Amino acid sequence: MALLLVDLDGTIRKPLSEEQYSQHPKDQAIIAGADRALQSYPENWIIVGITNQGGVAAGHKSMQTCVEEQQYTLELFPQVKEIYFCPDFAGKKCFRVTAHNAHNHSKTHWSGQFRKPGAGMLLLAIARHQQSAQNTCYVGDRPEDETAAQRAKVQFQWAEDWIKQRQSISERF
Repeated sequence: MALLLVDLDGTIRKPLSEEQYSQHPKDQAIIAGADRALQSYPENWIIVGITNQGGVAAGHKSMQTCVEEQQYTLELFPQVKEIYFCPDFAGKKCFRVTAHNAHNHSKTHWSGQFRKPGAGMLLLAIARHQQSAQNTCYVGDRPEDETAAQRAKVQFQWAEDWIKQRQSISERF
């Protein structure tokens, strides 16, 4: 068993409206190939979403809207078990969203490190799923994703390369 952590915005989803950010929870489109890439993993892999959501702190969306957005992402990608998001710029808050609930994990020793490029969300997911850094891979599309992976000491893969690689794997089977 292993753990796959995936960034969301720009890696597996984008705004359907083609605006810079989602305008409402269902303003989401699947990035071409991302669904097939996720489907290519064996069932014993744990797949978790990781996302900064500074739009909450900036006042562009409410916490409730943000939770609903993550829950809709879970509907779009049934392989994703849960999503961790950081809604503040200081990286002090972290919430874990499942299909029906949101859980506050802000009061951990990673508080202050949750916002990427901090490794807090990655380390929390690794700890909660009782995995090791060696059995974890993080996929993202931005330099802060790569830095977060380095700080968590996990393997990193660029989203575009990951989609191409996983498509070639799924085409073989």
